[in-house]
Order: sequence, then structure tokens, then C-alpha cells
Amino acid sequence: MSTNTTLSTYDDGDPTPLNVANELDMAARVLSETANASIFDDSDMIRSAVALRMRLRGLAAAVLAERGEGQ
Repeated sequence: MSTNTTLSTYDDGDPTPLNVANELDMAARVLSETANASIFDDSDMIRSAVALRMRLRGLAAAVLAERGEGQ
């Protein structure tokens, strides 16, 4: 019997974003860092998924904050 835990399980609260430019820079860095992750390595895929989700949440929050939404 296996237990499945979704990535959103640990989404406690909203991220506190930086400005959009900084969030974009960090997202680009994570994309670069995860580009060579092996699709055959479960640990690589989990680390990549978590890192990318965290950055995407931050970027989305920054865009919403810049628009004056989601506050």
C-alpha cells in the first residue's frame, strides 16, 4: 500500500513575492538548474517539481501583487 502526497500539501499560506523582475530571474535560474535533471531519476524529478512549483508560485504572486490583486 502506498501513500500519495501531492505537491500542494505543503502550500502553507501565500508566498511573499519579490518584485516581478527578481522573481523572473529566480525562475530562470531554477529552470537552468533543473534542465539536466534525469527523467529516470525519481529524486531528480521530485526536486525539480518542488523547485519549479515554488518559483512559479512566487512569480504568480508577484504578478498579482503588481496588478494590485491577491492582497
